[in-house]
Amino acid sequence: MTADQPGSPDLSPERQRTILCIEDEADLRSDIVEELVAAGYRVVEASNGREALLRLDTTRPDAILCDITMPELGGYELMAKLRADRPDLAEVPFIFLTALADRAEMLNGKNAGADDYLVKPVDYDDLLATVRSRLRLVDRVRQALLADLRAQQQQMIEQAVRGGDITLAALAAALDRLSIGIFLLEESGEVRLTNEAGRQLIGQADGLALTGAGLLARTARSSQSLKAALATVLRETGSSLTVAVEREEGHPLVFQLSSLGLPGSNARHALALVVDPDKQPEISTEVLASLFGCTATEARLAAALVAGKRLEEIGEEFGVKQTTVTFHLQNLFQKTHTNRQADLVALLIRATVPLSLQP
Repeated sequence: MTADQPGSPDLSPERQRTILCIEDEADLRSDIVEELVAAGYRVVEASNGREALLRLDTTRPDAILCDITMPELGGYELMAKLRADRPDLAEVPFIFLTALADRAEMLNGKNAGADDYLVKPVDYDDLLATVRSRLRLVDRVRQALLADLRAQQQQMIEQAVRGGDITLAALAAALDRLSIGIFLLEESGEVRLTNEAGRQLIGQADGLALTGAGLLARTARSSQSLKAALATVLRETGSSLTVAVEREEGHPLVFQLSSLGLPGSNARHALALVVDPDKQPEISTEVLASLFGCTATEARLAAALVAGKRLEEIGEEFGVKQTTVTFHLQNLFQKTHTNRQADLVALLIRATVPLSLQP
C-alpha cells in the first residue's frame, strides 16, 4: 500500500468524496478500494456496469473509476449510457482502468468521452494523483460557475439601477414572478423602492413592518440582526449577508442584503432580496445537482427546503426517518459551505435566480 499523500484527497477537507469503483476482478478491486479508503475517500463498489447502474440509483459519486472489459455491461457501454441518460452526472470525472495499453486504445477511450485513462497494472500513486487532479478541476469549474451566477445577478441589479425607473420596474416584476421581495434601502434605512412581492410581505404584518424609520423586523431578536447586517453592508463595499427574520406563522423570511452603489450618488445604499420559503416556485433538482454536486436525494431535499417544507414533512414525504433527513441535510451544509438552514435556502435561491430570469 502506498503512503497517504499530503494535501489529499480534495479541496474541501470537511467533505469526504465518494468514488465509484467498477472492476470485475475482485482482488484488484479490493486493492484499489483499500488505497482509496486509506487516502480518505469513501468508496462504492460494483463488479460490472449493470451493478454500477444500480449503485448510481442511490449514490452520486464525485468520480468514477471503471474497467473497460467486463461481463454483462462493459465500460464503453456504461459510459455511453450515462452520457445519454444521466445528464446530472455529466461533470463527474469518468476514468477508465484497462490492461489495453496501446495508444490507439487510449485515444478511443478519450474520444468516447472518458476524462482520463489509467493502465493496469495500476500505479497507485498515479491513480491517486489522477483522482485528486480531476476532483480539483471539477471544484474549480463549479466555483467559477457559482461565481458567474452571482456576477450575473449583481450585473442584472446594477444594470437595472443604471437604467432608471423603467428597468428597475422590469427587475421588480421579474422578481415578483419568483415571489422574491426587493427593497432598495437608503443609508438612513428609508425604503426607496420595493416591488409587489415586497409590499405583500409588509401587508401580511407577519415578520416585517415599514415605518418612518425604515424597514423593521417585528421581533426584537430579528430586528437587531437585521439592523446589524444592514449597518455592515452599508459600511463595507461589496459585502453581502444573509439574515433570517422570524414570523409567528410559517418559516422565517430569508433576507439577502448586499451593498450597492448608485450612479451619481455618494450616499451608500443596500439592496435586500427577501424570500418567503412558503411561496417559492419549484427549483430543478437537476440544476441543484449540477451546481453543488448533490446526490439525487440531497437535491430533492434542497428543493423541498426551498419550497418551505419542514424537515418532519420532508421525512414523511420521502418515507425515511428523521435521522436520515438530518444526515442528508448535513451533507448539503458541507457541499454548499453553509451551516444554517436559512443560509442554505438563501444560497440555493440566489444561485438559481439568474437561471430563472432567463426568457
